[in-house]
Amino acid sequence: MPDDPAAEFKARIRVAIIGHLRRYPLAGDTTEGMIACWMPGVGRGEALRFVDEVVGSMVVSGELVAQPLPDGRILYKRGPRI
Repeated sequence: MPDDPAAEFKARIRVAIIGHLRRYPLAGDTTEGMIACWMPGVGRGEALRFVDEVVGSMVVSGELVAQPLPDGRILYKRGPRI
């Protein structure tokens, strides 16, 4: 089976998010904040391409909870599955 760089990168984003939430269980942020603060060592340009997809799948699986903010952005927090 050929390597899938996109899948590997998405997995790195997910691991970074889970790691941050395990260290800081009360943390919450927008996807922009996650990229800036939660993902050291993850390339910013690549993270921008994939973070919405990864976060969306984590919401569906219950790993993250999405909370709409008054300005229209979404705050993501630890879900019951982490």
